[in-house]
Amino acid sequence: MTKISTRDRIIQQSAALFNTYGYHACSLSHIMEATQLKKGGIYNHFKNKDEIAIEAFNYNYQRVLDRFQQVLSTANSPTEKLFSLIDVFVSFIDDPIVQGGGCPIFNTAMDATNTHPGLKEKAKNGIKGLKRYVEIKLNEGISAGEFKSDIDVKQTAAMMISTLEGAIIMSRVEDNNNCLDFSVQYIKNHFNQNILKEPLPDFSVLKTS
Repeated sequence: MTKISTRDRIIQQSAALFNTYGYHACSLSHIMEATQLKKGGIYNHFKNKDEIAIEAFNYNYQRVLDRFQQVLSTANSPTEKLFSLIDVFVSFIDDPIVQGGGCPIFNTAMDATNTHPGLKEKAKNGIKGLKRYVEIKLNEGISAGEFKSDIDVKQTAAMMISTLEGAIIMSRVEDNNNCLDFSVQYIKNHFNQNILKEPLPDFSVLKTS
């Protein structure tokens, strides 16, 4: 097992705490208890709680990107990658990246929007990066001739992320995956009917009426 530095251990354990409790509810006492370090031991590595929170967000954000890259590395065609993107969002519920569950990027955005400008900016840039990642995959599908050339890439990426992230939040609140399952099927149907140049013939179409 690879030994990590004290600084990295503080970041990793704090990342789980901030995702679980939120910035304001997560106290230095929580971090001290989780790391088994005294206040001085923590502040030998960080100026204050704000700096820990920023680094914890960076850590969680990289883990989100790593999961996307890992899953998509096994997908061959742009169409497979498109549906794999959706599966990654589902995995935030089925196999949480960090303690507390959900998507840590949007969890931070919700927690910090009206309370912590620095974290809000980090979350805002994180969401932009996530949207850009999806846009790149959509453009790859257009270039490969598998996706329709006239689709609005930015609009499609925004629709996909906002729908799935909203469904993840509702699933956590309602303690079931009904909303997430419905949203996933709806988006996959939308992609099959409106994004793919050649719709998949055996695809199960969701009846919304």
